[in-house]
Amino acid sequence: MNSGIWWRVGFLVGVMLGATALLILLLHWQPVAVPVPAEPSTTSSTDQGVMMALYAANGTQLTKAAATAKTAAVPVTDPIVRVTENLYEGSRLDGTSFPEGKRKLRFPKDTLIPTSRLNGCFPDATIGSVAPATGAAAGDTTVTIRGANFTPGTTVTFGGTAATSVVVVDETRITCKTPAKTAGAVAVAVTTDAGTVSKAGGFTYA
Repeated sequence: MNSGIWWRVGFLVGVMLGATALLILLLHWQPVAVPVPAEPSTTSSTDQGVMMALYAANGTQLTKAAATAKTAAVPVTDPIVRVTENLYEGSRLDGTSFPEGKRKLRFPKDTLIPTSRLNGCFPDATIGSVAPATGAAAGDTTVTIRGANFTPGTTVTFGGTAATSVVVVDETRITCKTPAKTAGAVAVAVTTDAGTVSKAGGFTYA
């Protein structure tokens, strides 16, 4: 048998083996399941942190109005404010210069502070003594008022009438001249940025 015949025989055997293998594969083939992502749930789940409604303790679903009715407002007694630019406080090393000749940063820009901290920079003034405590009804008596927390620009009144020649010497001392008044005792009042403080019967006109 020559080589041509052997080639044909080999080719036929190969074809038959391939066909047999394909047949066996087809007979044993099964579809492969491909997982498909599930559609996202449209219902809310507390486990996912999604809340679509509020309920009372007894299970009753609440409307917005009903839920609001179950809350109570909390009064804001000390609102927070934002400082819009750097604010400085006066600083004196020797205690003799008034107003202060130096300054240091107290509240940097954009600092959030309670209103009480800002107001604390302007303490109420106090009046300790008025000397002399008596003077002529015609006025023009030079008086020294001693106390605390006096500031530049502080004003003074005697019985509601403005004093003249007011000089704020420092935080503890003011000098001024009395206005004319009728005879009798009057209140002496000092007004700063923090408000007005008075000493009843602090000066008597004679």
